[in-house]
Parts: sequence; C-alpha cells; structure tokens
Amino acid sequence: MKTHLDVFRDVKYAILHSWQGLPEHLPSDLDIVVAPEDLPKLERELLQAEGTRLVNLLQHESTCYYFVLAVEDGEKLRFLPVDAATDYRRNGRIWFTAEELLEGRRRWKEFWVASSEVEFKYLLVKKLLKQAVPSHAGARLQELAEELGATADEAAQRLLGPEWGALVMGWIRTGEWEALEGHLPTLKHVLKRERFKQDPLNPLSYWLPEIKRVWQRWRHPTGLWVAVLGPDGSGKSTLIANLEKDLKGAFRRTARFHLMPGLLRRRGDGRPVTDPHGKPPRSLPASLLKLLYYLLDYNLGYWLKVRPALVRSSLVTFDRYYADLFVDPKRYRYSGPIWLARFVGRLLPKPDLLIILDLPAEVAHARKPEVPLEEARRLRERYLELARSLPNAHVVDASKPLEEVVTEVERIILDYMSARTLRRLGLKQ
Repeated sequence: MKTHLDVFRDVKYAILHSWQGLPEHLPSDLDIVVAPEDLPKLERELLQAEGTRLVNLLQHESTCYYFVLAVEDGEKLRFLPVDAATDYRRNGRIWFTAEELLEGRRRWKEFWVASSEVEFKYLLVKKLLKQAVPSHAGARLQELAEELGATADEAAQRLLGPEWGALVMGWIRTGEWEALEGHLPTLKHVLKRERFKQDPLNPLSYWLPEIKRVWQRWRHPTGLWVAVLGPDGSGKSTLIANLEKDLKGAFRRTARFHLMPGLLRRRGDGRPVTDPHGKPPRSLPASLLKLLYYLLDYNLGYWLKVRPALVRSSLVTFDRYYADLFVDPKRYRYSGPIWLARFVGRLLPKPDLLIILDLPAEVAHARKPEVPLEEARRLRERYLELARSLPNAHVVDASKPLEEVVTEVERIILDYMSARTLRRLGLKQ
C-alpha cells in the first residue's frame, strides 16, 4: 500500500509548479502532468493509497482530472486534491501536450518536477489566461526569467509574438507588475491569436471532446445534494454551517436553501419560524394551491438553480425539505389530504441524502417550549417513520455533542461520495 504522494512513484509525471514545500507542505492543489498511457495507473494507485479514500473526481477539461482524496488524521479530516492532466488546455485552446510538459523533467527530492523552461511557459500562459498574476507567481516568473536568460525571451516571443513577448519580458524582469496587469486583457487576446496562427485546427481539437465532457458532467454531477430535517432546536442550521466549513475541500463551492429552491418565493419569505403552529390552517382550496406552488417551485427551481449548482461541483444543502410537510402539516398550515401531498412528493426531484436529526421529545420540548410535549412526541415518531420509508435517509442522534453529530454526518456523506465515485469508475455497483 502506498501513502499519499508515494502513489506517483510508478507513474511518468511531473509537478508543474509550487513543489518547493513538498512533502511537508502541500499547495492548495497539486498540478501534475501525466503521460496519457499512465493515467489509468495513477487512478489505481490513488485508490490504493493507505490512509486515504477517493471521494470525488471532477473532469474540468476533457483531459484534466481533479481527484479529491479524504485523509483522516486521528479525528481531523482534511482533503488532498490532485489535479492531473495529460495536456494543458484552457479557454478554447490546447497549449501544451504531455510530451512538451514532460520534456526535460528533473528529480527534486523524491519527486519529478517540470524543467525550468516548461515551468516558465506554463506559469506565463496560465496566469495570462486567468487574468491575474499574484505576487508569488510574479516572483517565481522573475526568478525563472533570470535563470533562463535568453531562453525565457525566446519562449515568450513564441507565445506572444516578438513585440508583445519583448514587452512582457521587460515588465517581468523589472517587476513592473502594474504595467503587466494593465495589459492582461490584451495579452490574453494576443496569446490566443498567436496560438491560432501557429495551429489553425487547435480550437477544433479542443472543442470536439469538450462537448462530450460537458454532457457527461450534466448527466453525472459531481456536487452533492443533502437535505437536513428535524424538529426545531435540533441544530439543523449549525450542522449545515459546519458541513460547509469542513467539507469545502471536497467541493468547488456551496449553495444553501431553506425548504425549497425559492425560484417563485417572494422577497422576505424563508425567514426562521419562531412559532411553527401559531397560525391557523389554510382552507382546502388554498392548501391545494400551495401544493401546486411547491410542485412548480421544486421542479423549476431544481433545473434552474439546484442542478446547475450540482454540475459546478457544489455542496447543496437544504435546511428542511418538502417531506417535512408529511411530518408536520400544521407547520405548513396544510389542511388537504396527506395522500395527495405524498403523491405530489413523488413528482419532485430528490436529494442524494436526507439527514434526519433525532431528538427525544423531552429535549426538543425543553429547547423549543412553544411546541407542546405531546406534539413533540408525535413529531419525533413521524420523523422516524419517514426515515424508515426512504432508502436515502439517515437518522442521527442530535442529543449528542455537536462535534459528534457533525462527525457522524460527515462520515455518512463521505461514505456516499466514495461509493458513488467507485461506482462511476465501474469498480463498485
């Protein structure tokens, strides 16, 4: 069994930048180029790495794979991202092949790293395309320019043409970062134009496989949708806040909703309810109209708000969900038949995971005295019945200390993500 960075030993690769602190200090993500024939081997090695498990795999370009490994150090959870590519492509162009990026690679400690010339070209192109040159990247470009001398000038001129290449090298060598940043939009245009002049079919080579990748990302989103249910006072909002903080390394972003997507919600709706049973039930016609409202909001909101967030690798959380209506119709002032509400529920999109926070009725009543003890008992039993009826529901004891609750829910989420990733790789059904 190999551990963490040892997985690269049998793979032809090179770390492209920011390796100086390895292995003690990992960068925010590890950018490596891998020989195309060795990509399956890297995947196998990552799956076998001791003390880690693969919980997500994002294909952010047709040849670029972002592996997310979960590492548990005692009770502490952290994520090791590995950004592996078989070429460098971005913004509609293929900039370097694997062969070009691996050329002249060299040993540094126990790792293979890119040659100085490759690192310089890669950093220059990447920062111009991203339209930002942070201070550490500028300092590294300046250091490499000094080391490479005329070779750096030749590389810049091949990428940007003689005139712009000379200007950029002058700004880098003299540290005129304001001048460089002031011309970033123009330089990006020049960079793409020069690449097209050198290889007119390059955009076609980029976009044909990209169409397939985008379709696959839409069909199989790499985000996760988690709905949290439970009585008032069970700690739903606090749990969600902790999940967003602790799991951010496994996702690109987060999106939080209250009860429903809120596509049709008026401004000001969705605020916390302080007296859940304080208002009388709606009339039957009004209750039926409310079901129609839910039907439209959940379905339209899913395709316009939730699904795009999942495709963008977001952790999507719902504080309460439609199924809450079956448990506590008084809270939603619903006076229609429960069977009809359940039928509408079958027509709605479903979360990947449903977390039900369970509290003894006495504890729930003590935290929220406005809910009578007998009602708290009924609500608890209904939540447990709901959990038994849904295959993706997990009951968590919310009377435990917060840290234990958060740890248990995070373990449920990571178990699900790990199994999903293996299933998508064809390794587990």
